[in-house]
Amino acid sequence: MKDKSRFKGDFFLADFLDVDLERDRLCRIGPVTAAEQDEGDIVFTAPRLVQKSLPEDARFFSDDGEHGTVSIRVRLYDNGCLRLQMSPAPKPFSDDTPMMQLDDDVRALPAVVEQRDGEWLISDRNGVRLRIGPGPFAPRLKPDRSVDVEFMDRDYFFTQYWDALPLFWLEREDGPVTVGMALRIDENEHFCGTGERFDRIDLFGRSIDLINENGHGVNSRRTYKNIPLLLSSRPYGLFVHSSAKMRLDIGRHSSRSLQWLIEDDVLDAFFIGGASFGEILHSYRQMTGFPQMPPLWSYGAWMSRCTYESDRQVTAIANRLRDEEYPMDILHLDTGWFATEWKCDWTFSKERFPDPEDFFRRMREMGFRISLWEYPYVSPDVAISKIAREKEYVGVSRNPDCAVEWGDTLDFSNPNAVSWYQGMLKRLLEMGAATFKTDFGENIDDSAIYQNITAAKYRNLFSLLYQKATWEIIEKTSGEPFNWARAGWAGSQRYPVHWSADCSSTWDGVAQSLWGGLHLGLSGFAFWSHDIGGFYTIEDFIKRKPDPDLFVRWTQHGVFSSHMRFHGMTPREPWEYPSVAAILRQWLRFRYALLPYLISESKKCCVNGLPVLRALVFDWSHDPAVWSVSDQYLFGDSFLVCPVFNEKGVRDVYLPEGEWVDFWSGERFAGPKRLAGVSSPLQRMPIYLRGDAVIPFAEPVACTDRLSRAERCEIRYDDGYRGFEHSPLSKWLEL
Repeated sequence: MKDKSRFKGDFFLADFLDVDLERDRLCRIGPVTAAEQDEGDIVFTAPRLVQKSLPEDARFFSDDGEHGTVSIRVRLYDNGCLRLQMSPAPKPFSDDTPMMQLDDDVRALPAVVEQRDGEWLISDRNGVRLRIGPGPFAPRLKPDRSVDVEFMDRDYFFTQYWDALPLFWLEREDGPVTVGMALRIDENEHFCGTGERFDRIDLFGRSIDLINENGHGVNSRRTYKNIPLLLSSRPYGLFVHSSAKMRLDIGRHSSRSLQWLIEDDVLDAFFIGGASFGEILHSYRQMTGFPQMPPLWSYGAWMSRCTYESDRQVTAIANRLRDEEYPMDILHLDTGWFATEWKCDWTFSKERFPDPEDFFRRMREMGFRISLWEYPYVSPDVAISKIAREKEYVGVSRNPDCAVEWGDTLDFSNPNAVSWYQGMLKRLLEMGAATFKTDFGENIDDSAIYQNITAAKYRNLFSLLYQKATWEIIEKTSGEPFNWARAGWAGSQRYPVHWSADCSSTWDGVAQSLWGGLHLGLSGFAFWSHDIGGFYTIEDFIKRKPDPDLFVRWTQHGVFSSHMRFHGMTPREPWEYPSVAAILRQWLRFRYALLPYLISESKKCCVNGLPVLRALVFDWSHDPAVWSVSDQYLFGDSFLVCPVFNEKGVRDVYLPEGEWVDFWSGERFAGPKRLAGVSSPLQRMPIYLRGDAVIPFAEPVACTDRLSRAERCEIRYDDGYRGFEHSPLSKWLEL
């Protein structure tokens, strides 16, 4: 006889929910018992039906009475969104959270509810938007009256042998309440987004934990920027409005179901319609905020390493950059500008930077701005730790052994802590600092008490509040807000720019950082960057430089990124790579030649739903081939960029539907077309433009302060274009 105990909780229960019905209470949501209108919303009441294992076979389970009710509120918007909230008791929608920044143009539509032929129907003035059948709660909805999104109520081998429940409530004996839902997946449906995902474009078959972590590289499932937003190729978007830990299963447990779990007793979900990903993301930004336009100087090149250590060292590098005519705008001081490296106290070392105001002044006279590194923790070793703890500007730790490695966690839920923090930044801004690298922000002291939020909700929200506080004090003090951020959550797109963090100085490091950037662009972010050259080498973490060929290829990719920064554990100045320094200089000049186009495209991306770097699925999601393309991208509307991520200089290129022009040769192609074995010498990489594109260029300048006086030209990539050598660019660039 089989030991039935080993079957206990099989299938949906154990494999996905990790439930033991002898100690946990799992409820599915039963049929609607009441419906009413409430100020334009519709509110349903439905029972929670407790599930129990059958004694004859613990793999089966069935209803075992009611455990109270839930309230399900529905709101319709005029921008193609439908919002659904499940809570233990009637509760109004809340837009007053840091994640939300509702656009003034968005309006809620009055909804009407009626019961017809055994169904509950919710309609607006243009027709039915949601249907609920007579059985357990499993609605079918139309976010924008076109695509159907259906809660999955038929995912079982046979009755009572479930792999998914359409809507459920779970009370764990040893953990938080968890709510969740399951949606039907169509055959050939593709998925993308969810934030910075170091994975190929199509996420079908993945299981993802949406919890921010120090990724320690770009080659694992750990990510710094998780965004609770998923895009489907059908198309529609799904945004879950919460900062709680979540698990997202995209057809991995069951290929028929998209399942989303939230460690909370409220499910607040936006179903977002639109004819394209750009339209869906525009609506998402209308709910959570649009990216703000970065200042002109931020688009120039950044030079950094971990770390510059003194005024004298930075001054020498600044002089050499200008003397050897490498265009550059920003010099970044990483972890070494304090008295003790890595001990952030927002105060310059008196020995190594004796006169910060004079340092900032001299750098600006040379056309450089200065960025300063920081982290959102207060080390117990610095003097300000005493006041931070006494005033509770940091989380009050209940278990010192659980503290974050770098110190006590700043409590951005405490307005007094925010003011104190901003005061330290204001002093540096008034000295002459231009911006801050808001590093870290993924981890908190999970054992600490925070003033206005639980640790469980603070973890993912931490980076957003950190960047918001930094952005606002820069805006107030200098009028040119900008920060260079590593972590992120829903709403962080409002405070650019975000970079891919600590990638290795390897071919897979540059390739897979791009994967993360493309997914971030599919998650509402317009601007993204990466450490050119990689942050560290695998063979020797802090001593070995990247291979010169890799450095060139990474620079080329950086030129065609929204922001361009050289950074790593070893020097990244071009003269440190003498065999390729001349090539690096020309690609830096190319970057500055592109600035008129990049600025124009960036302005568009601040008001629509598009990122500067965009995966091919934005424009050709109907083409199955583009769902396997993760190593090339559109740069703005017109450029198709195909970076070379190998030492051979050879790669395949996929040209989607449309007319394409080879930037170098002028040869024209009709897509869709696959070009196999495209070979590029080190000084070039494959670049294509849409046929008849008109691109503005500028004569390269030393820094953006001089851009307004630069000579301009426009190039039309039509039948008359005969290649780079015959274009105006050839008089400015030697490539």
